[in-house]
Amino acid sequence: MKKLRLNVFGKANLSLNITGKNVLHTLDSVMMSVDAFDTVTVEERRDDKIEVSFDKAGIDSVKNTAYKAAAAVREVIGCGVKIEIEKGIPVGAGLGGSSADGAAVIRALDLFYGLSARGVDIRKTALSVGSDVPFMLTGGLARVTGTGEEMLFIENKLKLFAIGLMHEPVSTTEAYATFDKLHPTTEFSPTNTEKLTELLLDGDNNALKYIDNALYEAAAVLAPSVKVNFDKLKAAGAIPCMTGSGGMVLGYFTDIESFARAAQSLKHEKGFRVFSSAPTGILHEWIER
Repeated sequence: MKKLRLNVFGKANLSLNITGKNVLHTLDSVMMSVDAFDTVTVEERRDDKIEVSFDKAGIDSVKNTAYKAAAAVREVIGCGVKIEIEKGIPVGAGLGGSSADGAAVIRALDLFYGLSARGVDIRKTALSVGSDVPFMLTGGLARVTGTGEEMLFIENKLKLFAIGLMHEPVSTTEAYATFDKLHPTTEFSPTNTEKLTELLLDGDNNALKYIDNALYEAAAVLAPSVKVNFDKLKAAGAIPCMTGSGGMVLGYFTDIESFARAAQSLKHEKGFRVFSSAPTGILHEWIER
């Protein structure tokens, strides 16, 4: 029986613009892998059942992205799988932990079975599981548009360090619903993603001047601590930007000494974490094959 352990990294949104809405919101976002990771162990079963367990309480064993990913693959090839997830990516932070878990499952099953050769469209399957999942399959740095189906990968020439602060999680569903109430008729794009992408391609530190998140205002309505943490990070010399739909705000630095001073001053704040950019999305090792 095949068994595989994967470390799958979270992501930060350096930008997140809302460009429209049909059934789902369409986005124009720059995503970057960060070095917080979940460890996902995937093991074959002899039947077609899917079993998912987490090391943290409060996560439903069926209503989660890892289960959804396994079920999507099972529909085509009929496989069963046991999945164990150790959470290292903060839950409800906007760092894409659930999407990372779904990507890890798809990647493991591809290594087990060669999914493309068995009729599974890996990219389409990932997109059906969640809009961030296609990016999580590879990770790195990319401009992601639409509902996650279009990606322009960028060589990461900047070494970024970040401090994260978070008091409470923010529901993605509620954040988008609140955004729609605040912006009922017009698209809202606070970030010049075109310029941000251009400067990232050049490895120019001025890229950080163009980071922003269209969901920040909505998240701050739902969780006022989002603005509190934004202001704390800014006062400490960081360039702050909420990631995803919240509730974590990341404060970015390109200079490690400035980063270290700010981290020292903020280390006792609630939800304090430190991050750096990660070069890839998933690392794996075989346990049995």
